[in-house]
Amino acid sequence: MSKPLTVHGYTEEQLMEMKPDDLRAIFHERTHHTVEVLIYRILNGTRKMPEGFGVVAEHLLGIWKKRGLPLDPPDIRWCIRYIGLARRMRNGEEVELGPTPWESFTENEAETVERLILGRRSIRQFKPEPVPDEMIRRMLKAGLYAPHGCNVGCTRFLVLRDPEEQKLVRSDIPIENCVMIVVLQELSMYKTLRFDEYVPQNLYFDAAAAADHICLMAHALGLGSCWLTHGEETQRRLREHFNLSQTMTSRNHIIIGWPGEETIKSERMSLDEVILN
Repeated sequence: MSKPLTVHGYTEEQLMEMKPDDLRAIFHERTHHTVEVLIYRILNGTRKMPEGFGVVAEHLLGIWKKRGLPLDPPDIRWCIRYIGLARRMRNGEEVELGPTPWESFTENEAETVERLILGRRSIRQFKPEPVPDEMIRRMLKAGLYAPHGCNVGCTRFLVLRDPEEQKLVRSDIPIENCVMIVVLQELSMYKTLRFDEYVPQNLYFDAAAAADHICLMAHALGLGSCWLTHGEETQRRLREHFNLSQTMTSRNHIIIGWPGEETIKSERMSLDEVILN
């Protein structure tokens, strides 16, 4: 009799009772580590296909379906696609991934990206003009698509437009005439994967990457922004005011608006000084 399959030490019964967000994190992570990071090496012949390739992720998909959880979100469709490819490979079928072709930018496009990265600056004073919701959504999407360790998917956002709510965030600079985006993380997803033990630094890196993408998109849209951090007191205030779960924790916040000041762009050390070889 075969031994019941467990995932990260969790039995099927435990996975059936787990919070959907936590199950989703395991589903993302196992699809990433047991299929995505292997499949390209297998297909180009540099790695032998392991026994049971993709079975764990497929098992999780079965649990996801049993629980009646949605199959149409983009992240779940991404998992399903890799699971289907792995199944076909186990069955000896030829597989062509048909990914988006890897194409470098043209020189003009690269110069635009360079202009964005090198031209972004911190703006702390804003004109009393509202930021359109469409722009806010574009910035949030940019933050959502930032690099995220092991594809856990724990990033969440609060959008604070009300000046009184913005005062919940302790800051060492005046905050006015802006929208504030708070980057949060659902820590139960990390704990379920035991990442708080194995890779605790990811908690901060993931939030930092999201904030950076938001600031870059803000700059591209002609808005000014400033990325700021805060501590436990602000985390507590936000959690209590918005009735967030005890495992939902804010990490940083970005103030965004129409620039109301001209600043001298900060410069960096020369590139040769910082290359240590």
